[in-house]
Amino acid sequence: MRYVFVIGFLFLTSSAKAVVQDVSQSTQLEVNVTLYPQDMALIKERRKAWLTEGSNKLLIKDVPASILMNSFLFQLIPPSSSIKVLEYNYQSPDITREKLLEHSIGEAINILPLSSRPVPVTGTLLSLDGEDAIVSSQGTIFSVNKNRIAYPHLPYTLVSEPMITLKLLNSKAGEYQFDMGYLAKGFSWYAGYTIIVGVDGAHLDLNSWIVIHNNSRVDIKKGHFRIAQQKGFFYDVERLTSLPDKAVKNLMWFSAANLTPIRSYRIYPKNDITVNEEGLVMKPKAETWLSVKNTKAQGLGVVFPEGNMQVFQRNGDGSLLYIGENKSPLTPIDQSLSIRVGSTKEIITEMRQTDYRKLGSNVVESGYRLDLKNTTDTTKEVTIFQDVLGEWVILRETHPHEEEEKRITWTIDIPPQDEVSLRYRIRMNVK
Repeated sequence: MRYVFVIGFLFLTSSAKAVVQDVSQSTQLEVNVTLYPQDMALIKERRKAWLTEGSNKLLIKDVPASILMNSFLFQLIPPSSSIKVLEYNYQSPDITREKLLEHSIGEAINILPLSSRPVPVTGTLLSLDGEDAIVSSQGTIFSVNKNRIAYPHLPYTLVSEPMITLKLLNSKAGEYQFDMGYLAKGFSWYAGYTIIVGVDGAHLDLNSWIVIHNNSRVDIKKGHFRIAQQKGFFYDVERLTSLPDKAVKNLMWFSAANLTPIRSYRIYPKNDITVNEEGLVMKPKAETWLSVKNTKAQGLGVVFPEGNMQVFQRNGDGSLLYIGENKSPLTPIDQSLSIRVGSTKEIITEMRQTDYRKLGSNVVESGYRLDLKNTTDTTKEVTIFQDVLGEWVILRETHPHEEEEKRITWTIDIPPQDEVSLRYRIRMNVK
């Protein structure tokens, strides 16, 4: 689809006065809204208008209050060589007493009378002088207080609602359809989840929502909504959705019941490699996590946006216990959707720094020992997550590690009623 980028201003070559007409939302044939992060949306509309032969000025109303007009796109449907785009302008409502006065200089105004001092009812505003207005009426020039000036109509240079003014030169009268697009502020979205874990933790139910906020000062009527996530993922809302200004709407994204999760255990130590912590005994908590592979075979198979998860546990009597909130990252297909369901006493931990050396203003070496004890009669798989900064290297370790962004992980199996120790030494340059 080819769009005309309207960047500069061209001037009318004809002296004929432009035919002005309103193009309100009632002429809208279709609207598509793509929501981006940072309170930004790309809106593409299709509208229709009757254009006369010659110069036309379209007052396109019912648009958002904060449009980035250097992003404006315009295209006739179908493309036509009979119409030439001359210029466009965006006006936002900014009506104050001072602006009304400034924009009414040289125009007819009304004067509110005083009971003790009648004055002419109508006149022409000549200029402003502090808190007074200089007025001409019936051959007399005098001053009145600004607060006594009234206006028979809104000056054409001011608007009471956001508006795009589009000037066109047309060689053939008729009804035309056109697409226009623009970036606008005032729209935001986030993803929300509710998770219900079964009594024994062997099953869970998942509901995913897209929550959309509209603070754009325009109503969206039967719009096609698309959600843009970082890394190039998009989510299309299948049904047409209306979203009035100031409204918040929760749209069901995905729902699945009786999913079978895999139970695992994680430890997130709070140690600081850059600090001398020798002699400090730490007891990081072992956390219980439930994970489901994001595939159709597991009952899922859609991309899940980053969002907040509200997790509940179902009791034996059917009631629900609120466990807490999880932060869920973007979960593409074939990755795992993971939920923290609390800490466990089945794994006992003890951690201490075994050595610390400062090798320069920004270089340190730290050694650690993490003792893990399994108090149950089944093997437990535990993953340890160590945060790192800057440039780093593992000098020694008792178990092989894997690397994540700003994080090292070790996955260790602890036999039943047994203990395992993880020892590692890191050199880190934090410059």
